[in-house]
Amino acid sequence: MILDLKAYAVKTFFNFLGWLGSRILNFGCTRKMDLFRDLPYGPDAEQRLDVLKPKSDQPAPLPVLVYFHGGGWISADKKIYDGIAAAFANNGYLVFNVNYRLAPGSRFPAALQDAAHAIAWIVHNQAKFGGDRSTIVLAGDSAGAQIAAWYACAMHKPALFSQIGIENIAGRVPIEGLMLFYGVYDFDTVIEARFPFIKLYAQSFLGSDRKTYAENAKVASPIRQVSSGLPPVFLCAGEQDGLYSQSIAFANALEQAGVRCEKLLLSREYRADHGFLFFRWLRSSRLAYAAAGDFLRALSGSARSAFE
Repeated sequence: MILDLKAYAVKTFFNFLGWLGSRILNFGCTRKMDLFRDLPYGPDAEQRLDVLKPKSDQPAPLPVLVYFHGGGWISADKKIYDGIAAAFANNGYLVFNVNYRLAPGSRFPAALQDAAHAIAWIVHNQAKFGGDRSTIVLAGDSAGAQIAAWYACAMHKPALFSQIGIENIAGRVPIEGLMLFYGVYDFDTVIEARFPFIKLYAQSFLGSDRKTYAENAKVASPIRQVSSGLPPVFLCAGEQDGLYSQSIAFANALEQAGVRCEKLLLSREYRADHGFLFFRWLRSSRLAYAAAGDFLRALSGSARSAFE
């Protein structure tokens, strides 16, 4: 009860901060986009997604990018991420910007179930927006990176779907790449990280009871689910971020499994704090978008620079 009250207080504060900041940071970012808001992929009010399509005279289908926002599994909203989603759409991708059910109202495995339902909806509907289902990239930051990474792992370990109480409703999704920014990949170690509210976030999502948390952490931690069949990964984090060690450990696990992993690890001199993607004028952010654009361009063969 006390944990939930704290979580709702933190949720309210950061949602307000995100809304206020997004009014400034995202101003005009979607004016060159065809924007489709709040499309339902499920019955719950939080099961909604936006579609950002770059305006173009080219009739060819666009590669698809599915983005899961961060927020510690308890806060944030896709609209706060308009600027980030638009930057990737400017790379020549059809972007699906996904909301999912949040804790503490909806704990584990709700967010992961929603990822599966959202991706199934996207697979079946992307053609209506001019998408090419043969090229799908999953992406996310912070909590969203955990969700994207988990789903990619589950594609190669189907038993994970039954462990979260659903079937693999999307079938075999052709995931061509993963883009992960300053994520959480190991719930066993993250609660010891020097990061504001991280224990609150993790326990709000997985449960505060020690046994429940440990059991859910085994399923939810992407680092425990890595296999050699994963697609190429672009992984980005800053040393100044309290969650930096999560990215280092996950990159090591990927490389040990033989997965191609392109890393952009920014030293302290770049001042790449958690969430730096929002501040697109920062050197760290510009480097991240440029490197991500190179990664996307290599996957699709047609992506433009994020800043053209």
